[in-house]
Amino acid sequence: MTASTLNQLYQEREAYRLPLYSARQVARLTGLAASTVKTWTRADDQEALVQAASPEGLSFLNLVEVHVLAAIRHQHGIPLQRVRHAVQFVRQELQDEHPLAQHQFETDGVDLFVRALEDENLLINASRRGQITIRQLVEAYLRRIERAADGFPLRLFPVYTSAPGFVPDGLPAPIVVDPRVTFGRPVLTATYVPVDVVVDQYRAGDAVADIARNFNLPASAVEEAIRYELGA
Repeated sequence: MTASTLNQLYQEREAYRLPLYSARQVARLTGLAASTVKTWTRADDQEALVQAASPEGLSFLNLVEVHVLAAIRHQHGIPLQRVRHAVQFVRQELQDEHPLAQHQFETDGVDLFVRALEDENLLINASRRGQITIRQLVEAYLRRIERAADGFPLRLFPVYTSAPGFVPDGLPAPIVVDPRVTFGRPVLTATYVPVDVVVDQYRAGDAVADIARNFNLPASAVEEAIRYELGA
């Protein structure tokens, strides 16, 4: 594919639909098990959570959807089939191929989604210490998506931990995913240096302080890149 063709795709926002990610990469960027991502995105599943995923890989829009769905799995452990039905319901109500990725979901669909999931055994009382409702958790994950003025998702600040009860804080975040930059590879927000480039230097034996100086980064950003890439 030529550079001019890629530029045209980017201009038309088609970069966001290109199959840039494997199930393993999406799993790393969302803190889910790769087997769970594959189950959600099976091409032969007519009710798959992530619709129209390419056999070659998943798009940025697919990644954003799984990011939102990860909120439910991390905190509440709701069965996949129940989440699938809820997403299908929202998709039909909003008439949107990617409801969880679109601004429309943020403004109109969260209540629909929670209502479709609602069960006295699944919703956790917000007054209980250390626990939050599904709606609050989904909204926390939605805040990790940077959008254009029309609501189209442009960048994702991923949550890449599967720690039970983890709730992401606000932006900015040290690592960002943007399909217009380095073909969607995770990069450090401050400089857009790819995470894997930073970590390669660490693997080669360079000290964190030296790597930070080389890339004009704070040491904390280098440490976050290492934590993401190596699970350290």
